[in-house]
Amino acid sequence: MTIVLLTVLFVCLISVLHTYLFYPTWVVWRARQGKWAQTQVQEEVKEAMHWPSVHVLMAVHNEESVLESKLQSLAAQDYAGELLFLIGSDNSSDRTNDILKAWATRDKRFRPTLFSTRQGKPGIINQLALQIKNREHEVLRSKSKIESTKYCEANRESNILLLTDASVLLRPNVITELVRPMLGNERIGIVDSTMVQTGGKAEGIGLSEVQYINREVNIKRAEGQLWGAMIGPFGGCWAIRAEAFRPVPDNFLVDDFFLCMAAYEAGWLGISSSTAVVTEAVGQTIKDEFRRKVRISSGNWQNLFRFRKLWWPPTKNALSFAFFSHKVLRWWTPFFLLTGALCLGLLVLPLGNHWAFTAFAVGSLLLAVSLLLDLILAPMGIHLKGLRSLRYFLAMNAALLVGFYRFLTGITTNVWQPSNRN
Repeated sequence: MTIVLLTVLFVCLISVLHTYLFYPTWVVWRARQGKWAQTQVQEEVKEAMHWPSVHVLMAVHNEESVLESKLQSLAAQDYAGELLFLIGSDNSSDRTNDILKAWATRDKRFRPTLFSTRQGKPGIINQLALQIKNREHEVLRSKSKIESTKYCEANRESNILLLTDASVLLRPNVITELVRPMLGNERIGIVDSTMVQTGGKAEGIGLSEVQYINREVNIKRAEGQLWGAMIGPFGGCWAIRAEAFRPVPDNFLVDDFFLCMAAYEAGWLGISSSTAVVTEAVGQTIKDEFRRKVRISSGNWQNLFRFRKLWWPPTKNALSFAFFSHKVLRWWTPFFLLTGALCLGLLVLPLGNHWAFTAFAVGSLLLAVSLLLDLILAPMGIHLKGLRSLRYFLAMNAALLVGFYRFLTGITTNVWQPSNRN
């Protein structure tokens, strides 16, 4: 019995260490051993003569506080090809619709669709993508057969979709840099931007969130370099070929991850661009981030089962290994922690193992003291990085558990509320 419990405890420990320490360290180190594949792609298309048209798709709901700045950053793009901005307002009740209508009057590239009932972000993205397809069909119907053939050939690469959030601001060259790798390699169907979080404060969990995002940026960039299989874009601003786009299923919560994995399923590659830099104000309160991560966690479980053939067995190929190491084990971490604690408890109570009792007692005491100390010091304006990181880690794993419960009990809607990032 002792051997079985120790074995299970060891597996839990190694699994958590692998997804949080071993895999991230190894993949980043391995990527640094060679030249960036992305840089090589960019050098091939520095003098591109034809830049395809890009349709920017964005779903918004009550975003008046950030929308004006967002639309300005879109209008300021220096992209050489055609740009159209399709924005769906998800039954907004603030000034969002007025802002969108004003911009549509000012700049004909902005084409808002104002929905009178909640659709959810994936539903809006699906409908905006359908608008593009319908527009192309209308163009084709107006041409002769020969003209239609020439149009299709000339526009084979012209359908690139860029998905972005209202809270994410783009530097002027972002769209150019997201499209550039696709021109150099026809197998690349997904290109993510580099997310830079701003406004992180010692109060709350702002700094912990910044550290997490920066770490994820490095891991995803390394995965794209090594295998062309970056495990999911951040979702704030990324590009996908229209050929690779698949409608997001009803009630799916994490549309960007679904679209990325569906593209990989169809044989496309995905990378992260180091030169397409976007910024977003980081979430500051643990309450807001907990709510957001519960929603993401519920969607993660949807994607885990939908794309189970992409990660199991994890030794099948590079994609399955990266998917399993980076995401699946991460999503399972709260279960590893609970199982490990249970094994220690069983070693302590029924078997009376002295060393297990010591480890269990010391670990529990340190954990309790650390959390209590952070809760006491925070109102006094004292913010210790290690204590806050531990609290952040435990809170986010608790969010994974709540998300799993919501997944099991059934997800009936994918509507959302914008996070407070002030």
